[in-house]
Amino acid sequence: MSLERKSAWRVILAAALLMVTCGLAHAEPPAAETAPAGKWAQLVFDPAATTISYRLVGWPHITEGTFKLKSGKIRLDPASARMDGEIVVDAASGTSGHGIRDARMRNDILEAGKYPEIIFAPQQVVSHGAPRGDFPIAVRGVMTLHGAPHPIAIDGDIRQDGDTVVIHCAFAVPFVAWGLEDPSVLFFTVKKAVEITVSASARLTWVSP
Repeated sequence: MSLERKSAWRVILAAALLMVTCGLAHAEPPAAETAPAGKWAQLVFDPAATTISYRLVGWPHITEGTFKLKSGKIRLDPASARMDGEIVVDAASGTSGHGIRDARMRNDILEAGKYPEIIFAPQQVVSHGAPRGDFPIAVRGVMTLHGAPHPIAIDGDIRQDGDTVVIHCAFAVPFVAWGLEDPSVLFFTVKKAVEITVSASARLTWVSP
C-alpha cells in the first residue's frame, strides 16, 4: 500500500473518529435553572441510534463511509459547565463498502489491533443557546486518535424531549494541521480536511457528583 494511500486512510479514520467526538461533545443537559440542586446531568448514548459518517473529497474520486459508536457516557455540572466522561468509537468498525480498502485502513492505517478505540473526552461547555427546542452548543475536549491526544472544540445543535437528548453536528477535521501527511500526489488530490456528520441520541438522568 502506497504512503499516499495510507495517509488518505489515516485522514479518513481521523475524520470518522472526530465525528464521534463531535456527537459526544454536543450532548449537553438542560440549563442550570432546571437542574435538581446539587446534581449533575448524565448522558448515556445509544449506539444503535447514533450515526457517524465521513466524507473525503478528492480527485478523481470521493470516499464516503461510516464508523460505529461503541459506548458513550458523559456528565455535566450545570453550575460550572464542567464535563467529564468518554465517548468511544470502535476503530475496527470503519467501512466504505470496499473490503480490501477497509481492511487496509483497519490493519495498516488505524492499526485497530493495537489501538482498538477512538476516544473523545469532553471537558467544558464554552457556550450554548436557550435550552428550548433546537439550541446551539459548543464544547471543548480532547480526542485520542491512534494513541495521540488532540484538543478540539466542536459546535452542534441539541434538542431535549423529556429524558431523551438528540444531538446533531457537522464539521471538518483538519488532518494536515493535525500532523497527518497530505496524500495528494501528482494527479491524485484531496482536500486538507475530512467532512464529518454525526447524529446521536442519549438518555438524560440526574446523578450525584
